[in-house]
Amino acid sequence: MWRLLAALLLVSCAAQEPNDNAAEARSPEGSRIVGTLDLPLTPAPASGVRTPATKAFQGRDTRGQISESGAWSIRTAVTHGRLRCATYETGIQLGQGNADCSNVRWLSTVQFGTSQTHCNSATLIHSGGGDLPAPKDTFGASNCVRVVTRCSGAC
Repeated sequence: MWRLLAALLLVSCAAQEPNDNAAEARSPEGSRIVGTLDLPLTPAPASGVRTPATKAFQGRDTRGQISESGAWSIRTAVTHGRLRCATYETGIQLGQGNADCSNVRWLSTVQFGTSQTHCNSATLIHSGGGDLPAPKDTFGASNCVRVVTRCSGAC
């Protein structure tokens, strides 16, 4: 009886982990992109204090901003649907496209600014940021942001 129980447990654990598919997008670090969200950038409300121009984005459980200097921040909910642990990172990419962020020409590379380990089907809030090494003309031309989530481990 105990042998059968142990065998069933091993089979169920093996069935939980999908085989890696060569067609999946993988980064050089072995992680893969698990989600993208394209959002419009809008001028952020002025704070009254003389600061660099800022653009904001918001949608679903995501919000953030980027300044003319390249400094950016994000706050987004990331859901992990497995019991085994995985590490998730979120980042942004600037682009220029239609008002609904369709037909976008991406002006920067993706820069990741958060990293958290998720376990037991958890939803965690990722909050962080960074500095995009993009020229000022990229900031002026951008009207869309892509929020990218990548995962490594038992995704």
